[in-house]
Amino acid sequence: CQASITQMVELKEEEQASHLRMYWQLYFNLMGSSNNTVELSGKAMNEKEIVFTPSSHVAFICVKTIACSLFGMYELGAHLAIEKGDKQYFKIKGGLMHAPVFLFHRCLCLYAMVQTNKTKDRKYMAQAKRMHKELTNSLKNKNPNVLHYVSLLNAEKAALNQKKYQEDDVRKLYNNAIIMSARGGYVHDAALAQERFADYLLNIAGDLQEARYHIEGAIQRYTNWGAM
Repeated sequence: CQASITQMVELKEEEQASHLRMYWQLYFNLMGSSNNTVELSGKAMNEKEIVFTPSSHVAFICVKTIACSLFGMYELGAHLAIEKGDKQYFKIKGGLMHAPVFLFHRCLCLYAMVQTNKTKDRKYMAQAKRMHKELTNSLKNKNPNVLHYVSLLNAEKAALNQKKYQEDDVRKLYNNAIIMSARGGYVHDAALAQERFADYLLNIAGDLQEARYHIEGAIQRYTNWGAM
């Protein structure tokens, strides 16, 4: 990242350099090289010192949402303010290439909040369903890069609807999400899928032994990915 940022600055591409610094700081946070988790402050940047442009604000919201999802700070991830000008960038058609990543992690945060905050589940569920549908439509339009995203979101949605889905059905959906992510080479997303499955097994299914197996599997995958 450092070499790329230096080149961008030399070429006076400050906007691109700013975007990359955000991802670089996220990597520091994930590797344990920073005292922060979701705050993007450390060796690469300080989020409190950013003077946002429309483009950099979009990148910031995207990276911050990813951090919230991966560190389990779902409430913050579900409440990050999206400004009016940001919305056009987060459309899969004609938006940023990172839009599907943002929609996935935002949707995951929202589904997690439905599970933990029943008093506001309608508000969270409505937003989650819109984002889930957009990713599903992208998959139907032959976008192979969102298959594992949709697989995990399908499991998350099913876990919240115990009237419609039996426990065995939910387990199959989570296992499918883990397999799809691993086969695609998305080690971190496979780890996230196992982590979410473990949460379901522990807090909804009440299967402590299986939950322990999957959380240990998630830790191993995150470690293999390079996260601490």
